[in-house]
Amino acid sequence: MTIEGIGVATVLAGLWVLWQGPVAAFWVLALSTLLGAAAAFKLPAFGDASVPPVLVVAVFLAMSVALRPRLRGAALESLAPSGPGFWMLLFTAYAVASAYFMPRLFQGLTFAYSLARNDADVGIVSLPLRARATNATQAVYLVAELGCFMSIWALMIRGRAKAITNTLIVCAVALLASAVADVTTHYTGTEFLLSWLRNANYRMLESGEIGGFKRIVGTFTEAGAFSYAAIGFYAFSLSLWLDGVRTRITGLLALLLALSLLLSTSTTAYASFAMFSSLMLAGALVKLAKGQATRRDCGYLVIFLMIPFLLLVVIMFVPSIWSAVTGLFDATVSNKLESQSGIERMRWNYFALKNFRDTSGFGAGLGSVRASSFVVALLANIGVIGLLLFVVTLASAFTTGRLLSFEDAVARAGLRACLALIGAACLSAGSVDLGFVFFIFFALAASARKLGKRAAPELAESNPVIGARHFKLQGA
Repeated sequence: MTIEGIGVATVLAGLWVLWQGPVAAFWVLALSTLLGAAAAFKLPAFGDASVPPVLVVAVFLAMSVALRPRLRGAALESLAPSGPGFWMLLFTAYAVASAYFMPRLFQGLTFAYSLARNDADVGIVSLPLRARATNATQAVYLVAELGCFMSIWALMIRGRAKAITNTLIVCAVALLASAVADVTTHYTGTEFLLSWLRNANYRMLESGEIGGFKRIVGTFTEAGAFSYAAIGFYAFSLSLWLDGVRTRITGLLALLLALSLLLSTSTTAYASFAMFSSLMLAGALVKLAKGQATRRDCGYLVIFLMIPFLLLVVIMFVPSIWSAVTGLFDATVSNKLESQSGIERMRWNYFALKNFRDTSGFGAGLGSVRASSFVVALLANIGVIGLLLFVVTLASAFTTGRLLSFEDAVARAGLRACLALIGAACLSAGSVDLGFVFFIFFALAASARKLGKRAAPELAESNPVIGARHFKLQGA
């Protein structure tokens, strides 16, 4: 094992949070999710695999929770039968078991696109199916994310919703700052200033341009990874704004994150933003038809209705900008499937579905197959059973309760963020692992069942729909 400079800082931060407590651990964990191109350690025994800082911090968060009896009990309670945690446990257990058994059971039966790290094969290549290091690393990620889910769920039901929300707001600000730093260093020729954050053994695409626009990657490996995180934080911020939580900052964050998605030049960003916006617009229209729309719901509708008018103004008065935008749209959307990247990703999906058929619907095992869609990756890696378990896990987090408290607003924001991330993953995710960002938001969403009937002290007055017009966060 090789330890990097970032790894030393991560371990020191982990030891610090053991002393400070779980809330501090969550702060470090959430911020470390933004270091998508960084490696804390490298493991030569596993094909020189990179261990990201977030994985290390997740261990310290779990330890911090386990050391406190009340939180430890709450974390175990998250796995109670029929709840989201229970189904997530079953999903994780089945996926981890598949990582061991399926590549051995179907060894040599089919060829699969997989990540190879050796002298002969570097990158995504087609290889005969067999057990590989990626089976073990993907299993470790899912187990760590289950522990992350349990820890954050425990914090939510033990009254730490304010601290969690403040942390995620700061993370959204940090994500925007990383985008600004990425674009600035690119155009000033100072990319080396961020090189220390890009030390992982991943394929780095930090210098690309499309149609004269810099592809925004922030502290991630490529624009798609940046937009995946950005769409989650956008959905979270927008939901909080619509529900009246710290409207000034959450509204501004939602606006800036939407702008970063539109400027990212990522096809995933555009498609997932369109899907999520359609979902939110439909919800706002239903509330308007029922006479339940709030002032912010109406404002959201007005903003989107103004977009065609603003585009018309741009076409009439600034044709050069319109030409640049249409060129970007052609490169990232219209002609995407004809590009080398689009052809390559479609090839991955084609052979992933072939792997699914070759294994009779059982899948080749967690981590065995690379795809370019979360649904295809689920089918190719863990089969029909894994897909059904995930669907049940996600569905179990949905609640029909009214918004009664601040915690309810945070839980609903977490659920909306999950839906946005699922949409993005279905478009371009290469594996079954949805990342720590998803499981942070899923923990918030899953806590709604436990917290749904509690009324928080922050409940304000006179909302004509839910009995509360504005939620106010106090403290950090």
